[in-house]
Amino acid sequence: MAPKKKGGSKKKEPAYETSSDVLGQFGLKLHEIVRTPLGLQVTVIGVKYENPTTKAGGQVWVRYSTGHEAPLEGGSNAAALGFRRCTEADHIRRDVLAQEVELQKLEEKRRVVEEVLKLKQQGLPIPEHLLPPPKADKPKKKEDGKGAKKK
Repeated sequence: MAPKKKGGSKKKEPAYETSSDVLGQFGLKLHEIVRTPLGLQVTVIGVKYENPTTKAGGQVWVRYSTGHEAPLEGGSNAAALGFRRCTEADHIRRDVLAQEVELQKLEEKRRVVEEVLKLKQQGLPIPEHLLPPPKADKPKKKEDGKGAKKK
């Protein structure tokens, strides 16, 4: 039998502060699009503190279009380093694109449901690709005495 691993779970990293007061100190808002000096567009996701209890050493964190998250260099003087807030048109374009993607997903679901209903009315079997994926069941604990309460 393999030896049990000792130690607890990983220490959770502090969550992002997303209040407008905290982000206002850096001149930013939540989900705001910022253009980096290299021309990349990033989205503000919050402020992470080195010490969350004392709120010291805060850094703005952003999400790149690839999904990677990283701290925004420069902090409160980011504008001096070349970080610029994108125009309202960029913000509107992002929101419209997100809405279009959501509509496409809903339209695809509607199309699948219509096709399944049509096949059901005709009495034909439903193809595998139209069925939803099976849900993974959690493994049940064995009741062979392990983990059971001792009296």
